[in-house]
Amino acid sequence: MKMSSKIHKTVFFLIAGAVFLFLSSGYLCAVSAAVIKGETIKAHVRTYIEKNMPWPKGAVRVEFPGRVSDLKLAGKKITCRVLSRRNEDFIGDSSFTVRCYENGAFLSGKTVRARIEVLMDVVVSTKALHRNIRIERGDVRLVKKWFNRLPSNIISSLDDVVGMKLRASVKPNSEINGNMVRSIPMVKRGKPVKIIFESSPMRITTIGLAEQDGMHGELIKVRNISSKKVIYARVTGNSLVKVGF
Repeated sequence: MKMSSKIHKTVFFLIAGAVFLFLSSGYLCAVSAAVIKGETIKAHVRTYIEKNMPWPKGAVRVEFPGRVSDLKLAGKKITCRVLSRRNEDFIGDSSFTVRCYENGAFLSGKTVRARIEVLMDVVVSTKALHRNIRIERGDVRLVKKWFNRLPSNIISSLDDVVGMKLRASVKPNSEINGNMVRSIPMVKRGKPVKIIFESSPMRITTIGLAEQDGMHGELIKVRNISSKKVIYARVTGNSLVKVGF
């Protein structure tokens, strides 16, 4: 009976020791393992976007449409690096890769989907405007609008639209983009123009007749009233063209 009791005690201590070693080993693994929370991963991605985006600070909001799960890694001194796609526009739906390292050795990575919206200025009408009117400063104003894709032909400055001609009628508070306006010619066909012949230090002026409409900087045909000859001149101002010789 005594021998049996000793055997039972020995077996008990062996089992207890084995359980202790198992629990101790599990605890050590837990200490050496790291868990990067999903919120931390999102913060890394958001910081990367804000540092690399072409937009002004404070003009962007970043959302994560899917759940970002925790990342469990075996390591102590872990560093993370965020990578984006080549030629990333930093607007709209995109994805970023978070790669984790320990002492330069790659441990694991995760792809994170993000939705980026950008706040931009747009020009809108202050009232109903009719086709072919010349836009005055009181006809338009700037408002801010969120975009989740690169806008086409956006106008973000009043100076870029004031003085232009409206191609189509618009209602109040309608956005006005580059396709809806056109420049008003500085020189109009059939109208008189002042022609400047200039070659330093000589400068000669005369009167001509425009053979075609012309915007600033364009080369147009002009008829010299004195000589009746048609020449090419560059538009430099309202009813003003210049010829170099």
